Amino acid sequence: MPMMVFLVLGILQLTMLQQARIMTEYAAYNAARAGIVWNGNNERMHDAAIVSLLPTMGRTDSLVKLGETWALHQLYDTALRKLSWGSPVPQSINGSNLLGFIRVDTINPALYTPINSIWKLPPIQGNTGVNWKELDFDGPDSYPEVPDLARRIGKFFKITMPDSNEEEYRRSTVLTIRVRYWYEMRVPFANWMIFLCWYAANAGVSLSGAFGSEQINYSPVGGGASIVGGNGNKGALPVMATGIRHNKGYATAYQPEMLVLWGLATGQIPLISSLVGKRYFIPLTATYSMRMQSNFHRKWIMHLNPSWGL
Repeated sequence: MPMMVFLVLGILQLTMLQQARIMTEYAAYNAARAGIVWNGNNERMHDAAIVSLLPTMGRTDSLVKLGETWALHQLYDTALRKLSWGSPVPQSINGSNLLGFIRVDTINPALYTPINSIWKLPPIQGNTGVNWKELDFDGPDSYPEVPDLARRIGKFFKITMPDSNEEEYRRSTVLTIRVRYWYEMRVPFANWMIFLCWYAANAGVSLSGAFGSEQINYSPVGGGASIVGGNGNKGALPVMATGIRHNKGYATAYQPEMLVLWGLATGQIPLISSLVGKRYFIPLTATYSMRMQSNFHRKWIMHLNPSWGL
């Protein structure tokens, strides 16, 4: 009977986790949809992502329940922002929060790409494209005030003529965003079990032993010499967890953020843990791209160089 109960709890939590992952993809779609019509405004995209993910936080089947769930999100968002994440990600961009419950990362356009040198962008103070404020989404060729247009008009009559500037401009008017969502697992026992397995996998170790024990056996994945003789306190796992990174955009979770997640799961964050006890979060992400339907405003660009905040 205990094994059957644990199995059912695990299935329930994994099902809820899968549903939250699908909802995160839906949130990324809605965030991108808001961004393409709001000039890449991160605040509007953030709001769209929140509304999309509210059903995973609580009931939304009436205005009263929707308000309660929204208030719950605001409470979580405020509490999480006040923690010492130690993340290289800035706290906000133009007032839109980046370190809370839900983050929207604008991956494209990015300022370090060749977009700054494109001749079609109106020159300011003699520097073609360097100080652009907006990217026209539907008519970069319709600017007669661009001095270079006259001598480049030939390409309009020779469709096969290569035009790398045109291609770069076209790529830059595609909005690519990534939504990260700190999903909280709520099913008793299963939440800790799944969190520990996910955390150990990120740390690159395999586990054995009793989940309820302070002493858990772990060793490197793939064999080899064991860590601490094959036995060690699970409190050593945080220093081995490296986080989840991407080739483009901010990391899903940086190593300092993994430490915070561990502290929340083990009740080691004094103020939060004393008030609400242990909380088990797993970061979910989804990426979506759409062609801009309004001019992208430069002020909403996040990434100035290819380091991506690493």
